[in-house]
Amino acid sequence: MPTLTNKPRVATLHPYLEGRRKEISEGLYPRHHLWGIDSIAEARAWTVEEITTRDLAIPGILEKVLNRTFFRGSPGARTELAAWRRSASCDLIYSVCGPLALARHFKRSRLVSWVFRKPNHLPTASHSPYGRKNLDAHSGFLCLTPRAERAFAEHGKSRFLPWCVDQDLFDGMPARQKPKRPFFLATGKTCRDYDTLVEAAQTTDMEIRIIGPENQYPKALPSNVRWINTSDDPPDKAIDYPTLREWYAQCTGVCIPLNGDPEDTSGYTNLLEAMAMSKAVIMTRSGCLQLNPEEKRFGFLVEPSDVADWASKINLLSRSPELAQTMGSTGRALAESEFNAKRFGRDLVEFLMETLEQ
Repeated sequence: MPTLTNKPRVATLHPYLEGRRKEISEGLYPRHHLWGIDSIAEARAWTVEEITTRDLAIPGILEKVLNRTFFRGSPGARTELAAWRRSASCDLIYSVCGPLALARHFKRSRLVSWVFRKPNHLPTASHSPYGRKNLDAHSGFLCLTPRAERAFAEHGKSRFLPWCVDQDLFDGMPARQKPKRPFFLATGKTCRDYDTLVEAAQTTDMEIRIIGPENQYPKALPSNVRWINTSDDPPDKAIDYPTLREWYAQCTGVCIPLNGDPEDTSGYTNLLEAMAMSKAVIMTRSGCLQLNPEEKRFGFLVEPSDVADWASKINLLSRSPELAQTMGSTGRALAESEFNAKRFGRDLVEFLMETLEQ
């Protein structure tokens, strides 16, 4: 740990954020995708620098070969090498993009990485970011679920840290314009079960708008389903966030159909955004998130692949606007009290300070 006269140097690694700062500052992209980097920058306990990959010169062919061989399953050669190079000059690297394949080769820096789910098994390849030597080289793990916290504790200091949602962009206020007809909204690309939702739509008169990847497009859509293709990247390529916010505000409720993977965290972003926008949620019982919409009374859980129950819950909320409104208000209150950016940033900074001091 540096002396009191020399503040420690903390470097943040978040390649996904590169080029999006202006959008965030203008309110065009959610601040929760900063993953607390703004709070780290505001803390006075250290000096902060950003690890960028733009100035790292790697021939394109070599980068492709490295990504397909040595850096499979990692954030990629460019990100890995940029972090390794910076590890010689800083005291701690905060990796939003997960464990790194070069962690065991870090020269000086401590490494704290985000982890979302425990691996099914630890890879035997030494260059895997989830190989035992690389996990053991970490100084700490920030975990999106209690289950992940338990799984990674054997490799380093681990802490469950619930996420947050941008409550300025997703402000919970009414729609600026009334929709032509009531609708439910579903958005997201990972581990979704849109086939079940589309089948359920055939037994309801409600319009359902789905923002999903093209490779999940159902074979046939009923007339009351509107599908918007998105790429493998986040949905802002297909619809901008101000428009998405307006659709959240206009909709009767939010549908999050998932594939039932018990270890997954998919749907978390969608869930928090719906809560922030004061919307009732219908969600597949899936994954290992600690947040249960039924227990907290801001929505319903549906069993995996249960077409009839999906239709039943959609019809119930469409016929009961007061219930939908009550559930939405409950979700908003919970988002404000437990999933706000200030709490997230405070807990993150506290963990990093503890890690530097240990």
